[in-house]
Amino acid sequence: MGGFEFREKEIEADPGVRYSELLSSLGINPETVVVIRNDEPVPIDSEIESGEVKVLRVISGG
Repeated sequence: MGGFEFREKEIEADPGVRYSELLSSLGINPETVVVIRNDEPVPIDSEIESGEVKVLRVISGG
């Protein structure tokens, strides 16, 4: 049976930075996650806006 791991981190970003750039700078491959802002998915290449952001790791397999 699988487990869950929850981590919470507050990060500030400069204006104009994209989610993909921030994730890459944190060592996270942007192609392996989904970004959720204010309970709505956002394109990974969009600029960061204020609000509650969740990064969910995508897991696939058979």
